[in-house]
Amino acid sequence: MRILDSIGSLQAPYTSTVLTIGNFDGVHLGHQALIKQIVERAKLQKIPSVVMIFDPHPVKVLYPDRHLSRIFPLEDQVQQFEKLGVEVLVVEPFSREFSQLPPERYLQEWILRPFSPETLVVGHDFSFGANRGGSIDFLKSQSAALGFRLEVVGPVKVADTLVSSSRIRKALLAGEVELAASLLGRFFYVEGLVVKGAGRGRQLGLPTANLKLHGDFETAPALGVYAAWASVRGKRRMAAVNIGKNPTFNEVGHLPPTIEAHVLDFPLPPKSAAESAAESAAESTDLYGENLRLDFVARLRSEQKFSSKEKLIEQIHRDIQECRIAIGKSRDEMG
Repeated sequence: MRILDSIGSLQAPYTSTVLTIGNFDGVHLGHQALIKQIVERAKLQKIPSVVMIFDPHPVKVLYPDRHLSRIFPLEDQVQQFEKLGVEVLVVEPFSREFSQLPPERYLQEWILRPFSPETLVVGHDFSFGANRGGSIDFLKSQSAALGFRLEVVGPVKVADTLVSSSRIRKALLAGEVELAASLLGRFFYVEGLVVKGAGRGRQLGLPTANLKLHGDFETAPALGVYAAWASVRGKRRMAAVNIGKNPTFNEVGHLPPTIEAHVLDFPLPPKSAAESAAESAAESTDLYGENLRLDFVARLRSEQKFSSKEKLIEQIHRDIQECRIAIGKSRDEMG
């Protein structure tokens, strides 16, 4: 897949393409339906399929007070487009000035001249340019006058739920990772480095990997306990994950939440006979500095404060069993 960091980096215009434009945050099932349509049409026409997206996300620029969090980093979008067979990806810089372009100029200078689309495919809610003047009706009138085909892809639903990036964000804020996965067509995930934590899990006999998210990951599910797949050191294993503030041990106040993963069935490395059992247990989950990815399968419960350390340990063991059950149910449903 060819990646352009702006239309300005295009050395020569294309003579014919199938083009789509949008934010495509999350590359969810609705986005996938649209992308598959441009890829299939481009193959039939034997011309390039082109996707244009914007960075930063327009909402971050135009409405910073909304504090929008991207579902996944830009790198994930690139990976998903490549998997779907897109030939050219344009990552166009977005600014307030860019948003004020008259739709007629936008159409000529950012669409027609560089890409000469045989077909322009857009979502049902697509618009562009100053005051969102580049509406579907505007494109319909221009396509007839300028000779390009316009295709509008309708909304996609899962059961009775409309698939949209905003609905997925809402689901994640509520901890509804199963709903988010059904709308995404894949598990929601986060990724980061394993860092040193307070060491309480190890003291409880249930060591955890404390995750510091990579800086380009902006979204995490609501506080609670989750079943997840953990990918580390090239292996994928079940994990019980806590996102929270450890209220059993802390006066939480304004403490930031942490993400801790107890990786199930993590193998013990070889040890010499001279090492103590305590040292062996401590090193068995020494993943510090490793990259860890968590694919969230199901929410098991909300975070809660326990009256004693023993009560907490009992609950964690129940969580681990529930984790195995939840992942077992999902094993054949999604990759």
